Amino acid sequence: MLRQMQTKGYMKVLGRRREPQPNRENMEAIQKLALELRGPRRLFLPKGVYRFKSHEEADAWLMKMLTRPNPASP
Repeated sequence: MLRQMQTKGYMKVLGRRREPQPNRENMEAIQKLALELRGPRRLFLPKGVYRFKSHEEADAWLMKMLTRPNPASP
């Protein structure tokens, strides 16, 4: 017996499996993971107002802040 094929954007989906729906438990797990990854009392970005001469300069600063090592990590 042939299964029906559905086209979904760029891929074909076989069967009837549904995508997981976000719920409170999933969101809490994601938030807990983010807090564990960034360490205690560490913000993803420093607080304040920043002015940049270009979007490229702002993007470079953002990547530097997001990828900097965590000083609280062992």
